[in-house]
Amino acid sequence: MSNVIIFTAIIGLLLLAVFIILNNQTNTIANVTGLTKSTNKQPTYIITGLSNSGKTLLYNKIVGNDISSSLGTVTSQEPNFTTELALPSTAPTSTKFKLIEFPGHQKLQNLTINEIKNSSKVHGLIYLIDSSIDPKKINENAKFLYDILSITERRPGGIDILIGCNKSDLFSARQPLKIRELLEKEIDSLRKLNVSNISKIDNNDMEEEFNDLGQSIEMEFKFEKLEGNFDVINGSVLKNQIDKWECWIDERAVNF
Repeated sequence: MSNVIIFTAIIGLLLLAVFIILNNQTNTIANVTGLTKSTNKQPTYIITGLSNSGKTLLYNKIVGNDISSSLGTVTSQEPNFTTELALPSTAPTSTKFKLIEFPGHQKLQNLTINEIKNSSKVHGLIYLIDSSIDPKKINENAKFLYDILSITERRPGGIDILIGCNKSDLFSARQPLKIRELLEKEIDSLRKLNVSNISKIDNNDMEEEFNDLGQSIEMEFKFEKLEGNFDVINGSVLKNQIDKWECWIDERAVNF
């Protein structure tokens, strides 16, 4: 009987230890990135996207971390951040910006959403996408973008977004215009599905007057009609072809 009690006590202690470790890890992520109930008021840039799109390597290149350009995918399970990004990079005087790069795993995408909600001064969001991706998988990016836009479009003036078409040096890479068209088509389908589901729940026909992402559901979705500026620009993190993306960041820092 005493052995059963001892065994039960040990199991209980192990479970308690696991809970404490996981809770501390969650709190650490929240505290270092500003993902708490308090609002992040520092001017901020966000790097996000799906896994294997090159986000972590881009982050390290922008902040000047010493990472070999020969590296391929750098897997990140926690946000990377700095509060010391001096912008504009070419100006004699600069402002300290926060730069946060979020992991792309589906279960961690809520970290990006929460940061957008809690940051009052997001100057730009860089969404990296693998431009060599199978068109059939573009839906995953569209779903994540749809969730992001559902938050950014609620703000006056929206938030400027850059779709960084990474790996554009590959033979199988698609042109930015094609990627833009594919994303618009998929997001339009998601909008219509969303309206259809709401109509079924409300048991009435509301599709004719319903607006989603600030655009009438009767019209095809277009990025150009968003509140914030929207750009799609190619590049390659691995080949160090990120000048256009850095210029995009600098332009928004000038207008700070």
